[in-house]
Amino acid sequence: MNNIEQFKIVLASLLTQLPILLVSLVAVIMVVTRWNELPKASMWALLGFGLTLLLCIVIPVVQNSVQHWAIENRDLSHDQRASIFTGLSILWSVLRAVSYALLLAAVFAGRRAPQPALAAVDVPRHPNP
Repeated sequence: MNNIEQFKIVLASLLTQLPILLVSLVAVIMVVTRWNELPKASMWALLGFGLTLLLCIVIPVVQNSVQHWAIENRDLSHDQRASIFTGLSILWSVLRAVSYALLLAAVFAGRRAPQPALAAVDVPRHPNP
């Protein structure tokens, strides 16, 4: 497989990530432009969406590179190849979970504890003398 074919495969893989990539890119821009409103939440959101954006690019590139390497490396058994791809799938899943955890931290960062409701006080209503 030549470099042009590999590039086409990576490009096609990137296109499948396009919806997530675009949403993450817009989210990063929105977080940065509204940073001053809630800086702590913005930091967590930027980390979460930034990781998601990074994964949209890294996963297809690494998957394609490892796949190419596994095909070229004829010494690997079918089971070894399966183990490599299973390990990568687990890694991607864990990193996606980390991105969701960061976004969850952003949702709750900077929130204040709810204030207790003031109890209604019965004040006698009688005219002043």
